[in-house]
Amino acid sequence: MPNVRLDQNGVPMGPAYSPLAPAVHRSGVTAVDASDPEDTSGAVDCAGFQDCRFDITIAGTGFTSLAVAALFWNPRQSLWFAGASRLFTATGQHSLSVEARGAVVFLKVTAFSGTSFSLGADYVLS
Repeated sequence: MPNVRLDQNGVPMGPAYSPLAPAVHRSGVTAVDASDPEDTSGAVDCAGFQDCRFDITIAGTGFTSLAVAALFWNPRQSLWFAGASRLFTATGQHSLSVEARGAVVFLKVTAFSGTSFSLGADYVLS
């Protein structure tokens, strides 16, 4: 039998929207990521879930723009591959939703323009 999610009574669940509670992915990020992570520690394991939504909070001084990209781990090659990306032109609360399909995902800060910034990101799996 394939890997099937079960409800609290042990009954197989069909396709359903059953999100997990938000959890911290990254906090206190104040610099562009110089490179991809070396491994999957600190990444989000989306096994058993279709989507991963990142809830991103950005603060900054002299803020012009900040770019992020969702990276996907390829375990056969032991490499990260860039997926969905987004450019933010204002501080505040933002979301980036990616179709994860059970992959391991990491939110990378790829570019920044301005004086300083601070980024925090939660994730929600569904």
